Amino acid sequence: MGVTHNNPANSFKTKHAGGIEKSRTRTPSLEEWPTIFSVMSNYQAHFVRDNYLAIALLLVLGPRKEELIGLPWDELDLQNKVWYLPAERAKNGYAIDIPLPDQAIEWFTELKIKAGKSNYVFPARRASKSGYISHDTLNHALTNLFGKKTGKLESSTGDVLGEAGIKYFRIHDIRRSTRTIMSKNKVRSEVAEKCINHVKKGVEGIYNQDAYFDERVIAHQQLADQIAP
Repeated sequence: MGVTHNNPANSFKTKHAGGIEKSRTRTPSLEEWPTIFSVMSNYQAHFVRDNYLAIALLLVLGPRKEELIGLPWDELDLQNKVWYLPAERAKNGYAIDIPLPDQAIEWFTELKIKAGKSNYVFPARRASKSGYISHDTLNHALTNLFGKKTGKLESSTGDVLGEAGIKYFRIHDIRRSTRTIMSKNKVRSEVAEKCINHVKKGVEGIYNQDAYFDERVIAHQQLADQIAP
């Protein structure tokens, strides 16, 4: 009783589910970053200094956005130049010790002054249960510079990045930029993958536990030397 011989989903097409998901391919190049940072700096009334430094840290260190914006000060050892990201905060569930280049130490030192007594590197700018900035803060700030709406709000700048010759990209695309630049810097693939905390699947991932820390120190410092100017 009540059994139908027809598939009720037959009338639905791929478009009704939002279309076919496409992988992101946008990768801001090393040559584009001077322009990107210049525009961000020129519009600090709309893209505050904390956001600017967050983008620099995302690019140089290669973490996921959520790992950086929720970063508490007690994970950082600025004296020994290491960020100890624990498994419970790593998106993939794997802890990693991230070497900090000299420039990152300077940026974190500035952020420490700005953060005051907050337990977080990027304190919440309005009432928040988390204590740190919203997951949408960087996304909205970047989107605004591309002249796009953030929620119901119109852009306050217009497409200033586009007018500067920068094709639209998202915060998540920065990790791809990190990885690509390292590849062009001749960083070995397994080292570059570890720099962005990609974990190999299968047997190799189980038995190859080499953290490549010393090699990553060099890779991150090289990238920082390219980006900092």
